[in-house]
Amino acid sequence: MIAHVFGVVAEKFGSSIIVDVGGVGYEVNVPANDYDAVTINQEVKFFTYHHIREQSQELFGFSSLAGKKLFELLITVQGVGPKAALAILSLADA
Repeated sequence: MIAHVFGVVAEKFGSSIIVDVGGVGYEVNVPANDYDAVTINQEVKFFTYHHIREQSQELFGFSSLAGKKLFELLITVQGVGPKAALAILSLADA
């Protein structure tokens, strides 16, 4: 499991950020407040949740550990997946 990524913001698009970590770009889906708070070429650290399914793998990132823990709690609710949990977290800070 990838617990966190620390590097430089290389790109921003949609609700994702690409973090360059030692020459490897990690695409991280982040809540709207974290997306708005970072700029390209800024050094960042995101606590991550690595979501693995049969057809895909996704990283969800949060600027605080509390945000990650709340995300993990939200996805345990029946009918709430990672994208919905991310949308909920985009409404306010954890």
